[in-house]
This record gives sequence, structure tokens and C-alpha cells, in this order.
Amino acid sequence: METEKKGCQSLCKGLWIGGAVALTIVLAKKEWRQKLKEEVTDLKEGTTEAVTFIRDNRQQIFDQVRETATEVSQVIRDISEDVKKLSETAAHLKESSEEIIQATKEAAEEVKQLKNKE
Repeated sequence: METEKKGCQSLCKGLWIGGAVALTIVLAKKEWRQKLKEEVTDLKEGTTEAVTFIRDNRQQIFDQVRETATEVSQVIRDISEDVKKLSETAAHLKESSEEIIQATKEAAEEVKQLKNKE
């Protein structure tokens, strides 16, 4: 446990130092700083737009999620009912097949007995 904790601390320390060095290098070049600033500004604007959109359309989003959940539930119920019907049909087919096989055997036996009587 102690070794794992020390290893984690060393890794975290290394990540912080590496991040600081990378940030220093990026900030050292004006064009990189400018690009970083533009990207951060774009990210902030995109996030603000997304939050505004969600806030403005909150009720419609909730209604759509609710409607979709209801539709999914109905589809699952329909699928369950279809599977139940298929199972019942398969059981009926199996039972009918067994009856047909039995009837065929009995008919063959009767034909055999009729031939023997002739």
C-alpha cells in the first residue's frame, strides 16, 4: 500500500510539473497564446450557447425525453407481447406436430393391419 501511494504521489507530481512546463511553453510564444485564447473563448461561447439553448427550450426537451421514454416503453411492451405470442405459437406447433406424427403412425399401423387382413 505504501509503495502504491508513493508511486501515485510521484505520478501526480510528475503530471503537475509536466503540465506546468507545457503551459509555460505554450504561453512563451505569442501566437500560441493567441490561439489558446481564441480556443478558450470559442469554448466559452459554445458552452454559453448550449446552456442558453437548454434553458430556453427546457420544457420542450423534457417533453421530448418523456415522450421518447413512453414510446420506448410501448415498443418494449409490444416486443414482449410478440415474444409471448411467438412462444405460444411455437408450443402449439410442437404440440400439433407431435399429434400429426402420432396420427400418421396410427394411420400407418391401420394400413398395415388392413394389408395383413387381405
